[in-house]
Amino acid sequence: MAFTEAEEAKLRTIIGAFDGGQQVDDLPLATDEVQDKKIEVFDDKTGASGKMDLRQAVRLSNAPSCGRCWNMDNSTPKAAGWFGSLEMLRDLQDVLGLGGYLVKNDHSRRKLDPTNHYRFANGEVAKLDGSMGHYQWGWGKKFYLAFYQIGRLFYEEISLSPIAGQYNYVIPVGSMSAHGHACIDRTTDTLVSYVNEDVNYRGGDNNATYDGTFRTMIGRAATNKTTEYFRAAARKNGSGWLCGTMRHFTVVKVLFEIIFGTRDMQAAFNATRDADGLHQGGLGSGVTNAGAWWGTDFGYRPILPTSVGIELGDQCGVSTYNVLKEDGSTYYAAPVPVFFGLKNPFGHLWRQMDDEFVRCNEDTSTTHLVAPSIYGNWTIGNEAGMVAYSTSPIKGESYIKQVSYDNLENFPTVTGASASTYHCDYFWNTSGVTSGFRLCLRGCDANCGVLSGSAALNVHNAVSGADVTWGSPLCEAEEEWSVVPTYAPAS
Repeated sequence: MAFTEAEEAKLRTIIGAFDGGQQVDDLPLATDEVQDKKIEVFDDKTGASGKMDLRQAVRLSNAPSCGRCWNMDNSTPKAAGWFGSLEMLRDLQDVLGLGGYLVKNDHSRRKLDPTNHYRFANGEVAKLDGSMGHYQWGWGKKFYLAFYQIGRLFYEEISLSPIAGQYNYVIPVGSMSAHGHACIDRTTDTLVSYVNEDVNYRGGDNNATYDGTFRTMIGRAATNKTTEYFRAAARKNGSGWLCGTMRHFTVVKVLFEIIFGTRDMQAAFNATRDADGLHQGGLGSGVTNAGAWWGTDFGYRPILPTSVGIELGDQCGVSTYNVLKEDGSTYYAAPVPVFFGLKNPFGHLWRQMDDEFVRCNEDTSTTHLVAPSIYGNWTIGNEAGMVAYSTSPIKGESYIKQVSYDNLENFPTVTGASASTYHCDYFWNTSGVTSGFRLCLRGCDANCGVLSGSAALNVHNAVSGADVTWGSPLCEAEEEWSVVPTYAPAS
């Protein structure tokens, strides 16, 4: 077959380039400066070649990191893309050690088998009734988070080493109640994370008249206590133990966003990974669509046992729990969301927060007050010992368009979104209040529907409030957890 004139010209060009090619040793010596230099990289999983900034390649080889970025000009909750080590992002659960643990009061912990939380990873029997520690969900390695903006892209990056050239939040090894909420030892008034059906751990408001009925509070999470009560009950476990914290809640939100690539935690669950081998979709609606019967027949008390979802181990997915009527028929097939073993990261009951509340200002804005140390002394409703960070100018209620990730706040600063745009969750702000303090309640309850999610926040209620729809997880960290980032110089 004869070549065309154009094809012959191309062949001459190729032959000339080949003849003029140089070996590596023949190339001119490059300068020592690495900026603006590229290298070719090959993905042995996809077979694709690409280019990478040399400085980024050196950093990733020494200290891999990964993350997602969002286009701030787009309303979609989905990330604009991923960056960094694809291998690390695919396997981030294993890199961080996400999953179920039994944690003792001295913060020593043992990893549970990822497929069976009733045994340890080595096969030994694990008891979740409190005799071997608290049944917790968490991470087994310290890691680093960085949030930054380049142009109109917002980045969330994670690494096991400080991220060079960025302000890093140091996340110590920590955990929270695997059920999503905690119980109370009614004898000692201690907040505990047990799966135990002894009457000493009766949940809700400790209503014994429900025992033995379809409404039973045996084996349920504790509610109807003030936040100060939950704080004191958590500290009876020792130093470094708290009730629900902004810190833990923000970590769950950010881990979900990085791993799943969306801010809509209520998106439909999808067990199939995308073309890059990454998680996609969300965790479903959650236990957020109960109905009027929850109030009329249960008095808005907890409807899920602490044993719910354990069968999924460290997987992500949805565990269905049938809430039954007195005649044995089903009120509600509750779709319990599970995030690598963490049940109910949103929904079922509101979470009362230990390390944050808000101050109402004269102009009706609200200022976020945060405890700077997990070991400090503070009182909910007293500004002493707290640090004022973001102020929300928002008046009234609306879906969240923007949150502040500064100081790990996860605090709404702009609203005007919807259930399917931006953060997809709702902010219940004070309305016309010009003084005083209000609680931070997170995550929503079983009747909040599409308003729910990992960014949802309610600051309506007085700091002295308590309610049967409010509970709190038991949280801990094995060392200090600052909310002030530290700059890691670029090499």
